[in-house]
Amino acid sequence: MKKFKKIYIEITNICNLNCSFCSKDNVEKREMTINEFEHILKQINNYTDYLYLHVKGEPLLHSKLEQILNLCKRYNKKVNITTNGTLLKQKLYLLENIRQINISLQSLINKNKLNEILECGDYLSSHGIQVVYRFWTNNNSDLIKIILDYYNYRQDISNNMKLKDNLYINKLSEFKWPNLNNEFISQYGFCNGLNTHIAILVDGTVIPCCLDSSGIINLGNIYQENLIDILNKEKTKQIMKGFKNNKLIHELCQKCDFRKKMFK
Repeated sequence: MKKFKKIYIEITNICNLNCSFCSKDNVEKREMTINEFEHILKQINNYTDYLYLHVKGEPLLHSKLEQILNLCKRYNKKVNITTNGTLLKQKLYLLENIRQINISLQSLINKNKLNEILECGDYLSSHGIQVVYRFWTNNNSDLIKIILDYYNYRQDISNNMKLKDNLYINKLSEFKWPNLNNEFISQYGFCNGLNTHIAILVDGTVIPCCLDSSGIINLGNIYQENLIDILNKEKTKQIMKGFKNNKLIHELCQKCDFRKKMFK
C-alpha cells in the first residue's frame, strides 16, 4: 500500500479574508461535515500519519473544529494547520495538541494584530508545537523586521530562519497559482504530488497537490469511491509515472509556476 508523507484535507474553503495573493475560483463555499471528515479518516487511515487541515479557506473558521481535532486524535493522526492568524487567539485553547501551525502573514495589514499573533506563537512554541511565520509574497520587509526585533534576532536574514526553539520564519518569492490560463512553461519537470502527498477538497475531490484548489485535476471523489480505487485509476498512474520520469502529463502541471520555483 502506498504511504504518503502527508495528506491535505480542506475542512472548509470559506475564509474571513479576501487576499490578493490567494487564487480565485467559483467553487461553492462550504465546510466539511463531521461525518464526511470521519469517512475520509477511515479511507486514508493506513495511507499517512500526518494530516494538513488546509488547501484553501481558513480552517479555524470551521464550526466543529474541536470535534475534528478530537477525531484526528482518535485516529492517531499528527495535525498541521495553516491559518491567516486572525482567529488564533480565540481558538488557542484547541491547538495545544497539534504538531505544527503555519501562520500566513503575507496579507496581514494590522500591525496590532501581529503582536497578538506573536504572543500566540510564543505560547504554542513553548508547548512544543512547531510554529512557522510564513511569507509567500514580496514586499513584507516591514512585518519581517517587526518579528525579528520582537525576537531580538540579529543574524543574517535567509529564506528559512529559526528564531528560537520550535519557532521559524519561512520566506518564498511570490508565485502564480496553477491555472489553465497561465502561460505554458514546460512539458518536463518533477513534482512531489502523488508521491509524498495528495489533497482532498471539501467536496471530496481528490487531487495530486494542494495548489489545485479548483479541482481541475480531478482524480475521483472520496465520498463516492474508495481511495485505493482512485489511486489505481489509469489517469492517476499516468500522472504519477510522468512525475517519476520528469514529464508533466496534465496541462495544469505544465503551467505551474510554483513547481518551477521549487524544482529548478
